[in-house]
Amino acid sequence: QASHPRRAGRKSRFAGSNFWQAYYVEWTIVGVAVCILVLRGLEGALAGVEDYSAHFALSYPLVRAFAGLSRGAVENAIYGVAAAKIVISMAWFITIGLNATMGVAWHRFTAFFNIFFQRNAGGEPALGALQPIMSGGKPVDFEDPGEEDLFGVGAVEHFTWKGLLDFATCTECGRCQSQCPAWNTGKPLSPKLLITGLRDHAFAKAPYLLAGGGRDAAGEEKLAPQAYAALPEAVRAEAERPLVGTAAEGGVIDPEVLWSCTTCGACVEQCPVDIEHVDHIIDMRRYQVLIESAFPSEAGVMLKNLENRGNPWGMAETRRLDWTEGLDFEVPVVGDTIEDLSEVEYLYWVGCAGALEDRAKKTTRAFAELLHIAGVKFAILGPGEACTGDPARRLGNEFLFHMLASANIETLTQAKATKIVATCPHCFNTLANEYPQLGGRFEVIHHTQLLDRLVAEGRLTPLTPIEGTITYHDPCYLGRHNRVYTPPREILARVPGVRTTEMHRCRERGFCCGAGGARMWMEERIGKRINTERVEEALSVHPDTVSTACPFCLVML
Repeated sequence: QASHPRRAGRKSRFAGSNFWQAYYVEWTIVGVAVCILVLRGLEGALAGVEDYSAHFALSYPLVRAFAGLSRGAVENAIYGVAAAKIVISMAWFITIGLNATMGVAWHRFTAFFNIFFQRNAGGEPALGALQPIMSGGKPVDFEDPGEEDLFGVGAVEHFTWKGLLDFATCTECGRCQSQCPAWNTGKPLSPKLLITGLRDHAFAKAPYLLAGGGRDAAGEEKLAPQAYAALPEAVRAEAERPLVGTAAEGGVIDPEVLWSCTTCGACVEQCPVDIEHVDHIIDMRRYQVLIESAFPSEAGVMLKNLENRGNPWGMAETRRLDWTEGLDFEVPVVGDTIEDLSEVEYLYWVGCAGALEDRAKKTTRAFAELLHIAGVKFAILGPGEACTGDPARRLGNEFLFHMLASANIETLTQAKATKIVATCPHCFNTLANEYPQLGGRFEVIHHTQLLDRLVAEGRLTPLTPIEGTITYHDPCYLGRHNRVYTPPREILARVPGVRTTEMHRCRERGFCCGAGGARMWMEERIGKRINTERVEEALSVHPDTVSTACPFCLVML
């Protein structure tokens, strides 16, 4: 029973949680509740209640139990129990006052505000779009950044007030940890331990910051040497710790923790108090990439390819039309066979994988053929298309994302794009949710949504039977990040002969393939491969076919 909650091994979602705090909180609640019930029973006995009354609905058995006591004994018992209740309550306030990092208690006071001030006013988890780099409460202007602007988070005081509130609100329940693909495959990242580590560091460093400590834009210490020397040694030691660094360097967050994240959003989805883990991880990555130039070496090749060639593989722009060869109809290309998109209904955003990755090109061709059969007029950008910038942004290179996104928005605007369909969930998410941050507002849908609509309208009818069982893997950036769960399943349900079966982790609890967060271009050197774990889950339901709706997932699975 290694997964038993009280056996805090790795399989337990309470691994790393502070058990004494949780037990103290619960016993405090039990103690206060028992005192209240006993006081109600004594009140009834003092009033001479004999018959059952709704006024003493729960405490009536105690009323009868105390009925034989004398009035003086009842009064003394009331004094004693009331005093015990006061002592328990006062001990509670003293304990949480002396333990500011006691999240399991403090969340009772902070959770309301954390939920109220979540960044999505509609109440949905903070998924989909990433927040832009903020400095001084405003997004950084990459065209003309200020001298004092911060590029990401390099110290705990650089987090926004909402970030600090997130840290203080963690209940240590471990729901995020239990769903994290990195933690489940033996990697050091636990979303819970990351948040509690930042919380503990923030409180330990607080005396230094409240004394006026910190560093200016030039890296000089703001605190006078005498004032710094007057601080307790433990506070000074905490102030010197790097936010991201190895154990030997005394870092608060190990680099392996930071780069293990796939940004799948399972932690954000599961959190009962709306902590925004992914935003904080990306903010720390941004500082590491833009300021420290510290990131996995293999990701550097991907960034260089994006900058020089406009795609992660570094292939020539002309290769983006290779997938159209052999089709029995012509695919209009903006700027070549048509002037702009005013002549067609949709721009088909093929994406880097859809145009350049061999397996994904089959999906691209098949989707184009279906659009042609359904009579949907569409066109592509061909060589004019470049990476949306998703891998650069998830890695932390916000500058490169802005460069790619701005160029694409200009291209789309000149082409008079209004409606876009994309086969890649990462492109879909970036175009629909993140380009509006830079002024690029378009109507964007995923190809499974369009196909589902075409089938429902009778413009496409599945005819060829496919005998066998299919299980569907939810891509994180289509499912959790954008709530597109039903269209792919409805399409499968309409194919003759198909039987579908669900993996035990599906829909909003789906398990990542391991490619998100730019992990597609980074090797897994710790623990079990995430894609292996997911394939084993798929095979456990004995399917004939494993299906998905994302080119990254296709590669990984």
